Amino acid sequence: TPIDPTRRRWKNFRDAASLLWRQRAVGERMYRLIDLLTQSAYDYLSVWFDSDVVKSVLAYYACIGTFAGPRSPGTAYVILHHLMGEHAGAGGWGFVRGGMGAITQAIARSGQRFGMEIRTNAPVAEVLVRNGRVYGVRTSDGGEFTAKVVASNANAKTLFRQLVKPEHLPAELLSEIDAFRTFSTAFKMNIAAENPPQYRAFDPQKTGFKYPTYVHVAPGIDYLERAYDDAKYGWYSQQPFLTPVVPTIVDDSLAPPGKHVVNVFGGHAPYTLKGGDWSQEKQNLTRAALAMLDAMAPGFSKQIIDLEVLVPPDLERIVGLPQGHIFHGELTADQLFWQRPVPHWADYRTPIEGLFQCASSTHPGGGVSGIPGHNAAREILRDWKRLKS
Repeated sequence: TPIDPTRRRWKNFRDAASLLWRQRAVGERMYRLIDLLTQSAYDYLSVWFDSDVVKSVLAYYACIGTFAGPRSPGTAYVILHHLMGEHAGAGGWGFVRGGMGAITQAIARSGQRFGMEIRTNAPVAEVLVRNGRVYGVRTSDGGEFTAKVVASNANAKTLFRQLVKPEHLPAELLSEIDAFRTFSTAFKMNIAAENPPQYRAFDPQKTGFKYPTYVHVAPGIDYLERAYDDAKYGWYSQQPFLTPVVPTIVDDSLAPPGKHVVNVFGGHAPYTLKGGDWSQEKQNLTRAALAMLDAMAPGFSKQIIDLEVLVPPDLERIVGLPQGHIFHGELTADQLFWQRPVPHWADYRTPIEGLFQCASSTHPGGGVSGIPGHNAAREILRDWKRLKS
């Protein structure tokens, strides 16, 4: 749980001292940590590698879900954020049989063993507050649910700007929330296909495995930087970087026999276009992305049965991602740790007694880690004796 280094209270001093003691072995490596938080992905990787091919493979991670290029300061940390999932201790990246929805179903079954009730199709319209303390939520159909604790998985902008009335919140917090950067340039393509992409560069004899289920398409650092340049000036990438993923290679439950699902993550496609509109330009982005896929996997576009393209406004409307941002906010040094989402309220609590945050806009940010929820639950348990009274 992030500490608050500015509060002059014994608890904050104790928490800061505990953090420093746990990390006492860092020593001289603290300087490398500063490098990681401030340098560009390209500069940081150039210290370790000579090959631009190797640097391109790793710098690609710095661009996923981030409105930046590999030469933008601060992007070195984004590599770490992604690669944490590759660590063996974290289980590594992988496919969930039945799709990602199987994870939420497993969580639901686990909770139901302990009496948890789940209400769907019941959008929350307001978090109810009385005398500085939360007492429940009101749904859009007028229903009220009372509780001593409310944990919000909605992004911080939605929670503090839409669900809680402003009179219950400090002006300073609202100002910080307004400044929290969520502008997204990520897009998604969900494709049903007769066959998966057949990459001309892939040779199963040389690699020792049958098919690459997870691929990064971005031939070089300069390619990644040019993709960002287009977005930086308000337009989508004419040659976008792409991550085609084919889960049906290992999970045949997702498609009819012999057919395949191809999920493509790409960048960049700004939330708003300068001098254009997504209602007219989405088809042109689709053409640009498929042209790049065909260049790497000749003839793939002819294998497509149907496809869905989601740009940031779609991701915001369907999933509730702020401006379509997959991390609920940029992963830069000024929006991390004790400043995520805002100073003084990075410990999953809020100015409202009993209201907690557990979304990706809290520490450590987005990704399927479960860490924000885990940490928020721990803080709720610490406060529970006081809250339940």
